[in-house]
Amino acid sequence: MSTTLITGGGGFIGVRLAARLQTAGRRVVLFDRHFEPSTLARPGLDLETIEGDVARFDDVHRVVAAIHPSTVVHLAAILSGQCEVDPVLAFTINVGGTFNVLEAARREGVRTLVATSSAAVYEATTPVSPLDEDAPLAPIGVYGMTKSVGEEWCRFYHRRYGLDVRIARPGAVVGPGRVAGGAASSWTTALIEEPLRGRPYVCPVAEDDSSPLVYHTDLLDGLARLCLADQVPSRTYNLGTCRATAGELARLVRERVPDARITFQPDPVAHSVVGRWRYVVQSYERARLELGWQPRFTTPADLVAACAGEVMSAE
Repeated sequence: MSTTLITGGGGFIGVRLAARLQTAGRRVVLFDRHFEPSTLARPGLDLETIEGDVARFDDVHRVVAAIHPSTVVHLAAILSGQCEVDPVLAFTINVGGTFNVLEAARREGVRTLVATSSAAVYEATTPVSPLDEDAPLAPIGVYGMTKSVGEEWCRFYHRRYGLDVRIARPGAVVGPGRVAGGAASSWTTALIEEPLRGRPYVCPVAEDDSSPLVYHTDLLDGLARLCLADQVPSRTYNLGTCRATAGELARLVRERVPDARITFQPDPVAHSVVGRWRYVVQSYERARLELGWQPRFTTPADLVAACAGEVMSAE
């Protein structure tokens, strides 16, 4: 049985991707600094976990050498808002951690490494056509910069050592229960989920701020395809489906919850970070053609409806 190691495996995406890969017959081991028992308590899920710090090479090398994974999925990262506040930590985790994973994979003969980057590598403060994977990158945000540098290390390890590195660039992830500490994009879920649960929500960005988006189940499908494919033609794949302003999401929520208590109080950091993504729309044509990725939720209305359906089914 092939083994997959997921760094940052205790997070929202890591645990869900593990379940998807187990269904496909993979042994999955999760690596993270800490695991919440409630996060891992999913029906039918029996996961191996190892605690360690991706910023410490010895920790990473130890686990890779111990379990000999054929595939590593690198999810561990410091997110956008926290990166702006603490650039040193951002570099240590996002760049140094990526390097540690790559080098450990090289030393131990890992066959495939799937690395998650972000749509934050793009900047678009004026209207542009949908951006494909070959668009020039010149991020101003710390998070986007760390992700673009991490991508370059990935491409170097492919070019120099032949490591089969596959880079995913997700949009901001939308899905009930997503608690993204330190992410400037966390409003994209909270603005939908909190009113649906009857709770007030104070949005930390302006109504005309926007973000590229992807629903969590579509992202999981794209990541699983990258993990399970024997080979892929390209190194980098956009996994974002649409964009929406905060005001547009609020309007769509109010169509379902007319008395939704949504207010806007822009936080300087979140507003600054998200403002640079104002017109970013990712073209996912490459993923469609080369991976067979067919996302189900491709408009803001689709994402709100999907989120509402999950919230209602859980109550």
